[in-house]
Amino acid sequence: MFHPIPYGPLTRLRMAPTFLGKPVREVSAYAFADLLIDTGPSSTASRLVEWCRGGPVRRVLLTHHHEDHIGGAAALQEELRVPILGPAGAVPIFAEGLRMPLYRRIVWRGQPRTFRAEPLGETVEGEGYRLRVIPTPGHAFSHVCFFEEGRRWLFSGDLYVHERVKLLRRIEDVWQHLDSLKRVLALEPELLICDHAGILEHAQGRLRRKIQYWEDLSGQARALREQGLGVEEIARRLLGREGLLTWASLGDFSKRNLIRGLLEGSPLPPA
Repeated sequence: MFHPIPYGPLTRLRMAPTFLGKPVREVSAYAFADLLIDTGPSSTASRLVEWCRGGPVRRVLLTHHHEDHIGGAAALQEELRVPILGPAGAVPIFAEGLRMPLYRRIVWRGQPRTFRAEPLGETVEGEGYRLRVIPTPGHAFSHVCFFEEGRRWLFSGDLYVHERVKLLRRIEDVWQHLDSLKRVLALEPELLICDHAGILEHAQGRLRRKIQYWEDLSGQARALREQGLGVEEIARRLLGREGLLTWASLGDFSKRNLIRGLLEGSPLPPA
């Protein structure tokens, strides 16, 4: 699936691999001015290149190194010769290749090819825009958001996704993620431009509710632990039973991971 949707000066590019003609898991990239922010999965790379061909895209920015955000980068570089910029910590991964568990290769229909990228600086500027690069680790160590100061837009990658995220991968750090959410909330964004949830108004309220949900869940989990319950039982009581994705990922993506992270970590001290 490849479906461009105009939104004022933005275009949301909805992409998804398909199975029996139906989208499997959707992700978006965004075209803005002469920029493309993220590139979707490798399964839609050819459609992305054709859409960009002859258009205004002159630079590609990447929010992090996960396969559903970098899958079109190699094709864009080879076919259109556009420069690619990404988080400094992820640049070696782009060049050497991403290690992906089998379930993720199945979901996204392949693995991204390697490409060259330059590290992002503190800002990205062009005609009519100035984006601040905001480090936002947690979902991924390399994750950044882009904040357009004049318009108060936040290109949030996978920082937000939705208000009540109940499953995490093993490598995710929920307390780092919470700290990152608070960091972008302090910028007072008005529009949240999310790679999974789409373009959302009332950004500050959404961010506050997401922060509150995880903080409340942490308090509930700790209260149950004091009663002698283990991680698995706490997760079941608070979030329900694990689903098919947990089984298919061999536990890499689970409710237990979220509860374990909330119990084992602690809030980061103020900067």
